[in-house]
Parts: sequence; structure tokens; C-alpha cells
Amino acid sequence: MAKKPAGRIAQALALKRQGQWQQAEALLRKALAVRPGDAEALYHLALLKTETGAFTEAHFFTIAALEADPAFFRAHTLLGRIQAETGSPELALQSYDQALVIAPREADAHFGRGVVLQRLERFEDALASYDLSLASAPDRAEVWCNHGNTLVALKRFEDAVKSFDHGLKYRPDVGMLHYNRASALNALGRGAEALTAYERALALEPGNVDFRNNRGNTRYEAGDHAGAAADFQWIIDHDPQNAQGYNGLGMTLHDQGDVDAAEKLYERALALNPDFPDVHHNLAVSRLHKRDFAGGWSEYDHRCDPNAYRANLRKKAPSIADFERLPLWKGPGHKVAAAVGIWYEQGIGDQILFSTMIPELMESGQPFLYEVDTRLLPAYQRAFPGVKFVALNDPPDVALTTAGAALFCGSLPGFFRPSVASFARQPRRILQAASGRVEHYRSRLGDGFKLALSWRSARVGRLGASKSGSLADFAPLLAIPGVRGIDVQYGDTVAEREGLPQTHGVQIEHVEEVDFYNDLDEVLAILEACDLLITTSNANAHLAGALGKPVWLLYPSERAPFHYWAHGGDHRCLWYPSVEIISGLELTDWPRLVARAAERLRVRVAEGAV
Repeated sequence: MAKKPAGRIAQALALKRQGQWQQAEALLRKALAVRPGDAEALYHLALLKTETGAFTEAHFFTIAALEADPAFFRAHTLLGRIQAETGSPELALQSYDQALVIAPREADAHFGRGVVLQRLERFEDALASYDLSLASAPDRAEVWCNHGNTLVALKRFEDAVKSFDHGLKYRPDVGMLHYNRASALNALGRGAEALTAYERALALEPGNVDFRNNRGNTRYEAGDHAGAAADFQWIIDHDPQNAQGYNGLGMTLHDQGDVDAAEKLYERALALNPDFPDVHHNLAVSRLHKRDFAGGWSEYDHRCDPNAYRANLRKKAPSIADFERLPLWKGPGHKVAAAVGIWYEQGIGDQILFSTMIPELMESGQPFLYEVDTRLLPAYQRAFPGVKFVALNDPPDVALTTAGAALFCGSLPGFFRPSVASFARQPRRILQAASGRVEHYRSRLGDGFKLALSWRSARVGRLGASKSGSLADFAPLLAIPGVRGIDVQYGDTVAEREGLPQTHGVQIEHVEEVDFYNDLDEVLAILEACDLLITTSNANAHLAGALGKPVWLLYPSERAPFHYWAHGGDHRCLWYPSVEIISGLELTDWPRLVARAAERLRVRVAEGAV
């Protein structure tokens, strides 16, 4: 006696669970041969086709199932999934909504709806759908993963950690929940906790390359070079065709000063994956560190590709989309009738650095307008009265979005600085402080050798730590006879300043009424009024360098935090002729660096040099 369709369907599902997909499909087709309009058989055949990526057939069988039974809510849900996977998100939402009209508590439909809304970046709506799905099925790990990741997209990192914690109460055996929790913890700067979460994820899935790669990145950010290198080497050993391992190991070696080895690893990574934008950027940085400008700038333009670094270009992602709607300016020789808009990117130091090419941009004969940080707008207008500047904003000024063509300012060096020799054209100064304010501060600060000091960066993580000391580290400079120390460090320095007389017997002056983060026109005047700035790598180094003021920039162990501070043995900065680098392989910490600077400063002050 022939089996009934229901019996064949049950047997087919059992075969599918065992991984025997072809046999399962054969049984489902036999069931349909007996009863061609069997909605259940059609649905399961459609589901099987969906799970194997055969979406055209899956769509055909799902529609047939719904024709047989229009109230089949699981088929509506499946149709939504197929439509979402094949690029029809609005149709998918309609299908999920239809399923929910029939079965309002259908967890799969709420989840699928959330996935579509998340992809559409309708994050609040997605959260609402995930909440409804979890109300019906609170133990589903994939829903908790997406719920937490949506909170991450909203930058609600604390809430994301709580979401992953809720999911782990139900499913502590799911490595992806631990992994996603680690990513949220990293965003909060809680690297030690993130490492613990990665450990738990790897205990569940020791062969997961993404888990291993992200643990390596977290170890790298924590300064654990050995641990990071071990993770990246593991990837290379176990998956030698995976570019992530070579990229990560390259970053670790670069950070330890082996730029040549890092470059070779990046090149190997690109041979395996030419479309890996992060590696292009890392390769660019390594070449620029070595002053291989021709090879570096071509790779540097990959920072604009979709990758982790792209988010650093602008604070608001829609502004990047505004930029990309305009024709790209291809440099001198590419004549555009309307003005070319030069767009701000990255941080204020980068903007100042790249703006050193404004004089050559003017000489090119191409009309242009230039976007600058609002805090520096008066200084640029004083320095270049014939140039049209617009203030940085998101969304950008309409003059930029309607320009004849566009270019991010970081692409200018590719046209104007292709070699070390081309830096002979680098201007000694590009900014002007307000003369009246300079005289005001010269009078106020009085006589003596006026030493401006800044000692930390606003950056967090590994890079921030490499660029930040403490005021106490710099105290020996203030003990030199004839030196008047001026605090130009942005941020709250009260506690550090007040502690100096008791701990080191010295003091430093501070202009209380100036906000050293926002009042940059006043900061420029104070720097101009001083004789020398001694600083770590931060915005003040760029400000003083752009003024042409003498600057001594300190970093440990000859490990330049950025390519533009790397020197070619002469301890001079190519970008700012007035900036001198104080570093050395033996100068491994701030006290050693400051002691070296103090030796030189003592001689300079004694000789009356300014």
C-alpha cells in the first residue's frame, strides 16, 4: 500500500535532519505526485530549496503552497524570507505582516521582519520586532544576537551588553552571543572584559577564525603584542588562504617597529584578497612611514572604500554619501568649470596637515572652495584671504554639495607630494594667529622663556596610550631656570596642575578663561606668544607646526604614532619644517624622553636661543 503524503513528509523531514537532503526532496516530490496541491509538502519543498539557495524554485513552491492554503502563515513567513534574500525588502515586510495578521505571535515572522528592518537601518522598528519575537520565543539565540547588534548600531552599547547577557541566560552554549558581547564591550573601552568574552566564545568554537581574529585585534589594542601575534599566526597556520591573519600580524609587527616585515605581510594579504580595504589602508600607512610616497598615496585612497576605516572620514555617514554623489576631481590638469569642493575628513590634525597644500592648490588655477573646522575658520581666512572657506558641518554646506566636483582633502598629497623631493615646496607656515591677541598674551605671560606644554591625546585605546603621558612626566622641564611653563593641554588639567608644587616643587601657568578645545583662535595666539612647544602627538603639534612655531614632538622608541611624524634620520618633520622629533630606540618611556628634552632645553635657555 502506498504511503500517504503526511507519512512521506514526516520521513522527508527526518532525512533532512540527518543531512540527506536529496533523499528528502525526492520523498517530498513523491508526496506531491500523490496529492499535487498538498500545502504542507509544497511548503517543506520550498523551505528545502530556500536553505540550499535555490530561491527561484523556492518562490514557485511557496506561492503554490499559499494558493492551496491562503491562511498558511508559515508560508507567508517563508515568502518574506525569500523576498528579503532576493532583494525585495518592502515585499518581504508585506509578507511578514500578512503572516502576523493570521498568527500575531508568530516568532519567525517577527524575527524576519526585524532582520529586514535592520538591513534598512530602521533600527528602532527592528528592535520592536525582535522584542515581539522574543516575547514568544525567549530562548532563540539568533534573535538575541540581532537584538544586541541593533543596539550596537544605535550606539547603545550598554544596552547591547545587557541584551547579550539576557540571551546568554537562555543559551550560554552559543559562541556567537559571547562574541557579539565582546564587540559591544570593546566599543565601551572595556577590553579586559571583552577578552574574557572572546575566551568563552573560542572555548565553544575553537576553530572559528573570526573569533580568533577579533581576539587578536583586542589583544593588539591592549598592547599585548605577543598574544595578538599568536592569534594571527594561528589563523595563518590553520587557514593559510585567509587574509585576516596576515593583516593582523602585519599590524602587530608594524606597531613594534618592523615596518618592512609588516609591508610584506600586507602584500601577501592583498594577493589573497585584493578587495580587502583595511589591508590597502594598512599597506598605505606602512609605505608612508618609509617615505615611499608614490606607493603609499595610491593605497591611501582605499580609506574611502567600505571598511572599518571609512567611518573615520566623517562623523555622520550620510555626508560621505553626499560626497559620493559628486564627480571626483582628478587633480591638476582636470579642469572643472565650477569650483571644486575640498572636503574635510578625519580629525582636526589631519585637516591641518592636508591643508598645507592650499598654496599649490591655488597655483593650479582650478577654482575651489575648502571646508575647514569651524574653530579654525578665522585663522584660515586671515592666512588665505583670496580663498573661499566653508565651515565644517554635517550635513555639509550646500556650496560643497553643489560644487562642480569633489575631493577629500586627504587625497591632495597624492597630487602634490609624490616624493621626498616634493616636500621642498612645503610652506613653513600656513596659519596666522590674530595679531592683537598675540600681543595680549605676550604681555600677559611676561618675560622669560615661555614654554608651552601639552602631554596627552584625546584618543583612547592603544594609540591614545602611545601618545599620552602625564604632566608629572614633564615636570623636569619646568624646573629649568628661566623657563615659564604654559599649560596648553586641552581637557581638564586642574588636578595635575594643582599637584605639581607638592610633588615636584614646580608650577605651570594656565589661562583659565580659554577653552583649549573649542577656542582655537585663542590657542593659536597663545602658541604664537610662546617661544617653544614641547608636546606629544596631538592637535597642538599641528597647530603650532602650522604657525611655523618651534615644536619638539616626543614619542618613545622611534615608533612614530602616525606616518607624518616618522623622520628619515634627521629628526625633522617633512610636513611642518618647524617641528623637530625627539625620540630614540633607547628612549622607551616618557621620563627618558623628557630627560633628553630637558638636557637640550637647559642649553637652549642658557644660550638665550628663541
